[in-house]
Amino acid sequence: INKFYVFDLNPDKSLARFCLRNNVQTFIVSWRNPTKVQREWGLSTYIDALKEAVDVVTAITGSKDVNMLGACSGGITCTALLGHYAAIGEKKVNALTLLVSVLDTTLDSDVALFVDEQTLEAAKRHSYQAGVLEGRDMAKVFAWMRPNDLIWNYWVNNYLLGNEPPVFDLLVWNH
Repeated sequence: INKFYVFDLNPDKSLARFCLRNNVQTFIVSWRNPTKVQREWGLSTYIDALKEAVDVVTAITGSKDVNMLGACSGGITCTALLGHYAAIGEKKVNALTLLVSVLDTTLDSDVALFVDEQTLEAAKRHSYQAGVLEGRDMAKVFAWMRPNDLIWNYWVNNYLLGNEPPVFDLLVWNH
């Protein structure tokens, strides 16, 4: 979950390579996996890092602005950055493309099935004690949203029937 290399799986499945071959200067921000040391980091920490990245990219390219693509929580962070720029009257982003970025959480959704006040508080406590919300914990929540496809299918085929799982390049990075 939330790994940059989903855009660069292999030479034949690479958005980065596609952009470069089509003369699009491409820069990728990759967040390191957080540890307890980053426990106190908040959205403003990530926005400051993105602001620095935008400044570095514009300095390298000589452009006055950038086009951005944000996926999942990266899209949420990019959107917050644009809000920050709007609030201070800066136009450093020409366009933003969002992929699977939930911006309106007021609507009913599948994720809401797992959220009540008690569950949310328990998750916050666990995350604070651990120092982070592990990607594997988030992956479990998403898997239980589609258990027939993402849990029981593998349980039956791999464990009960003893079949080798098919090679799927995206899953290589999931461990």
